[in-house]
Amino acid sequence: MKGRKYIIVFFLVAIGAMWFLFSRASSVTIRQLDDLGTVRVTINFYVPVEQTGIEDKVKLISERPGTEIIKSLRWIDDKTLEIFAMEKNLPRGFNTTLQVGPLKTAIPGLYKVVKTNFRASISPFLYRISPIVSSTGPIRLYFSTPVKIEALKKGLIVNFDYVLRHNYMISESGRVFKDESSFELVPKQPLVPGEQYEVKFDGLLSNYTNDIRKTGFHQIFKVADVPKIVKTEPADGEKDVKLYNLISVDFSEDMKEVDIKVEGMMGDIKLEGKTATFKPYTVFKPNATYEVKVTGKSIFDEEMSPYAFEFTTVDMEDKWWVEVNLRPIQKVTVYRGDKVIKSMVASGGIPDDENRTPLGFFTLQDRGEYFWTERIQEGGLYWVRITGNYLIHSVPRNKDNEIIEEELKKLGIPASHGCVRLKDEDAKWFYDTVPTGALVIIHD
Repeated sequence: MKGRKYIIVFFLVAIGAMWFLFSRASSVTIRQLDDLGTVRVTINFYVPVEQTGIEDKVKLISERPGTEIIKSLRWIDDKTLEIFAMEKNLPRGFNTTLQVGPLKTAIPGLYKVVKTNFRASISPFLYRISPIVSSTGPIRLYFSTPVKIEALKKGLIVNFDYVLRHNYMISESGRVFKDESSFELVPKQPLVPGEQYEVKFDGLLSNYTNDIRKTGFHQIFKVADVPKIVKTEPADGEKDVKLYNLISVDFSEDMKEVDIKVEGMMGDIKLEGKTATFKPYTVFKPNATYEVKVTGKSIFDEEMSPYAFEFTTVDMEDKWWVEVNLRPIQKVTVYRGDKVIKSMVASGGIPDDENRTPLGFFTLQDRGEYFWTERIQEGGLYWVRITGNYLIHSVPRNKDNEIIEEELKKLGIPASHGCVRLKDEDAKWFYDTVPTGALVIIHD
């Protein structure tokens, strides 16, 4: 009885194995049709298969990350499928995996699956070289197809000492791929910025289908120039510079990294191509000289020599002037000459198109003890006009002249319809103290 059970199990396993093998039993013929790498794969499934929805069940996957493969399909009959495939762009000739199925057959429960690999044979040639490189390299050589590095080393002629190495790519899944169609020449010593160099080859190149071709090329590349500063705003030594403005630096080359340090100031640095700007967090002091130090690196990793320049701000003498700083925490600071008289927490406009507080330079205009705006059902005390309908005033009131408590709690953050709000006592002090005609600088 026990022996009989083993026979049945063996029989079932054998049938399963035969069923599995038959599901994968197909005749596959692979033929390259031209020098561009067009490949025709002919599959005979031996039994009729369902032909609908085939496009989604034929997958071509290159070993090289990012390589796109063009395909077209046609049925010869209900047992035979032809697949035409070609790698879309150079480089070509990488190992490609073809997966077909599962396809439903005329036999109930039987599905056909095909998996195979192929590699197109592409004539090896250099189709691109880095035109401009860093003085420390690398110089990248791009070939039409994977080539054997040993053959490349034998015929390569370069007028500087170097190390030749493969290029590596990382797929979206994090897999590291050694790309044998591209190589890096790494100089052992830095090359001369601004100079041109030659890369030559005369010899035999072999691809990975062992197609060996006599090959020659002669290419020139340039070492990137060291970046220089061509213009600054303010200019070096400039006098009577405004108390608030961006510091702008123009370079001779497109830059990758720039650092701008301004003595005694903090700010944000923005880099766009050949121009970098420094946006201060606050105003400059009047009649003060500021030193600016600039360092940076071009997109080719060439470091500039450190550069310094200076400028002097306008002398405010004994005049009153006001800074409205819309950075968090928002505040109004009143100065007289170079001295801070009073600093107060404030709220500017909500930063949208309708309520934004205007930025720039203004002078204080008329003033009054009370206003009411019917449109927004809000009023305020101790207003001083900045420009147009934009005022500095107290915390908003309702129609009964009562403080709107929820608006009081918003001091320090954007909250208004464009005016600048202060606490009641601060608004009265500003109204009583800061004269008409005083300069107002509003910035964010």
